[in-house]
Amino acid sequence: MRRLAVLLLTLVLVSPTPALAADSPMAMIFSPTEQASVPLNEPLLVIGGAVNGESGGITEVDFSTDDGTNWTTVDATGERWSVVLWPSVPGPLTIKARARTASTTGPVTVSRTVHVGGTTTPPFSDDTLLILNDTHSPTINDPDTEAVELGLRFQVDRAGSIPAVIIKRGDYTGPVTARVWAGGTLLAEQAAPGAAYSQRITFGTPVPVAPGTEYVISYYTPAGGYKATQDYFIGNLAQTPFKVPVNAGVYSYGGGFPTDTWNASNYWIEPIFRP
Repeated sequence: MRRLAVLLLTLVLVSPTPALAADSPMAMIFSPTEQASVPLNEPLLVIGGAVNGESGGITEVDFSTDDGTNWTTVDATGERWSVVLWPSVPGPLTIKARARTASTTGPVTVSRTVHVGGTTTPPFSDDTLLILNDTHSPTINDPDTEAVELGLRFQVDRAGSIPAVIIKRGDYTGPVTARVWAGGTLLAEQAAPGAAYSQRITFGTPVPVAPGTEYVISYYTPAGGYKATQDYFIGNLAQTPFKVPVNAGVYSYGGGFPTDTWNASNYWIEPIFRP
């Protein structure tokens, strides 16, 4: 009996219950990008994320635009958060963010500075306009089956070209045609075979683009079946080298240059830029 008691004590000593990991929530900002220029007195869309390691449990994110004097809380239960700001003072604007769980408010883990008014051409490391998942409106595979041209309005902050586009597909996975427009003039088009979910379409010749001109990049689907998110482009998206305005998502039933808008919808079209 004594020997058994010693054995049990030994097992307890060498096999303790693992301690629970402490919360270490971290906030992130995906857009706008660092040092991007944003318009004065226009809505700016800020999109970010938050993580807490394997523990999870993110509930909210606090952000500040006055170096932490005041904080505003936004929901982040899906580990994504977004907010629309209205920059009203010319010059640099710094956004700071910290994440929260039910028990912990983390430290400031990200700081992003943009320039309100004026023009900057900061360096960039990603040549694709990355349209990010957000939390304020669900993304659906639209059941619409009519032929339609779906597009994205955008500008660039420097001269370059658009060699390709990435589209996120809905239920229709047949052939499509990608196009680039300026002021209603067709600059290029490229037919593409069917694909599922995501597809990169490369133009036969890269399309030159320049600052100061609004372009539309689009694709034509003969049977609808596209991916859509309403209430997405409710603010300007500043993601160097791209500038994407409010109501950037456009469409035209039957095809042709798309100009119609619907509830600031995003049709998941991502141009690729080459300097």
